[in-house]
Amino acid sequence: MEKELSVAIVGGTGNLGTALALRLAAPGVRVIIGSRDRQKAKTVVESLGKSLWQGKIEGETNQEAVKEADVVVVAVPYEGHATMVADLKGQLSGKTVIDTVVPLNKGKPFTPPAGSALLEAQEILGAEAPVVGALHNISALDLNEPDAPLGDVLICGNSDAAKQQVMEILRRIGARCFDAGPAANAYVVEGLTGVLIHLNRKYKSKHASIRITGIGEKSR
Repeated sequence: MEKELSVAIVGGTGNLGTALALRLAAPGVRVIIGSRDRQKAKTVVESLGKSLWQGKIEGETNQEAVKEADVVVVAVPYEGHATMVADLKGQLSGKTVIDTVVPLNKGKPFTPPAGSALLEAQEILGAEAPVVGALHNISALDLNEPDAPLGDVLICGNSDAAKQQVMEILRRIGARCFDAGPAANAYVVEGLTGVLIHLNRKYKSKHASIRITGIGEKSR
């Protein structure tokens, strides 16, 4: 029997974390929402019950969630990013880390000292775990709706195997994924979020995303 895939979402009580949890649970992924406060995680999971169309979501502390997971999603505001990754260092050994974090200041992107959030996380973790950047340009509102189409997902990272694993997971939720290159490219992908925020404000939308054209299905 194929082993059940377990995904922990640390800082998973926010909009992106909860919406991603709902999407991942539907195709049978075991999802564990993590929080610094176990009760907060369990309360959020309980509140998601009425929106959960299929599958099961669990709530735990960040540390327990990571312990149980094969893949870990970091979904915290940038202000707590480095601290969160550092707190989990050691427990992330051998796991693939999906970093969704975008450095923003009042909705405007900026480049952190490490070059990007992804590079910051990889710098902290070193060779302990591969970090893959993904889901920066996807609306939490779209993730939250089971039938809503998703924009394309650009995947960055230095491990080809880890990027392939992340793409296979995200295809389960209906996303088209593209290998957007090494970790050094992450600042571009993260920065696009600021452009999408501006487009949403300018055109009174909440669903701006990106679409890659000119690449055949067999090329992805």
